[in-house]
Amino acid sequence: MPLHMIPTTRRRFLQTTLAGGTALLASRYTEAAESEPSDDWWALLSDPHIDADPKKSARGITMLDCLNRIIDEVLAEPSPPAGVIINGDCAFSRGLAEDYATFSTALQRFADADLPVHMTMGNHDDRGPFYDAFASQRADNPLVDGKHVSVLSTPTSNLFLMDSLWEVNKVTGELGQPQLDWLASALDAHAEKPAIVIGHHNLQFLPNGSQATISGLRDSQQLVDLLNARPHVQAYIFGHTHHWNVREMQHDLNLVNLPACSYVFNPAHPNGWVKAKFGADQFALELRALDHAHPQHGEKHELRYALAANAR
Repeated sequence: MPLHMIPTTRRRFLQTTLAGGTALLASRYTEAAESEPSDDWWALLSDPHIDADPKKSARGITMLDCLNRIIDEVLAEPSPPAGVIINGDCAFSRGLAEDYATFSTALQRFADADLPVHMTMGNHDDRGPFYDAFASQRADNPLVDGKHVSVLSTPTSNLFLMDSLWEVNKVTGELGQPQLDWLASALDAHAEKPAIVIGHHNLQFLPNGSQATISGLRDSQQLVDLLNARPHVQAYIFGHTHHWNVREMQHDLNLVNLPACSYVFNPAHPNGWVKAKFGADQFALELRALDHAHPQHGEKHELRYALAANAR
């Protein structure tokens, strides 16, 4: 499973069940409390790239400063999120134990605020040191051998968290056939609500015979075919490219490229985080750029659900 930091005071609201061979983390708010959100919204983060050195910078950006500013903003929202998802590349480069020590110290502020955090693997992460930093969250019985997968249930949607880490510090990502088989089974077992699939790497399709390096998912076509065969799948959310972008498809999957928390490859692109609300027939996204003067800060998208099966 992806790693989940569930604050002790909220564990009674979260229940893990087995259904159709998947682990389903379902929010069960059985008691009313003023601190609980009136709307189910999620904070979506990607690519924080935290180094052991709190002052480490890349491309003119101090990564930990950016993450701390984002944590400030999430905690300052009028109502708390249902959860925080950090979509890979938690560590700076090679997923060192010291990187995760610095990272976990920053995330403790979410735990102190009683917010659950769910994390996936990116190509700059390393599962071993990651688990050492979050030992209490290690799954006793992984659902896919060598991968970290799970399903988060919201009142209106199911969020499928995937693991696209292929080799540490190699740009290429891969889900692999065992994980694709699991995803197909899990989606079929949870077809009662719209499905959103979340993984670190972007889709990439090279021409036949191309010798170019694959920087996205090497099994992109297999994933797209799998998702398009299931009408309740509505979107693929990813990071990796450090480029905020939303492609709303009329008869296809919605594709959401999360901004990087940290540095960007193109200085014209914003860094920051995304506020997401998953509804019964659409989901809404709002970009929260760290530079509030950026022209895209506050940009909103309301993506209506379409039948992915009609795409091809």
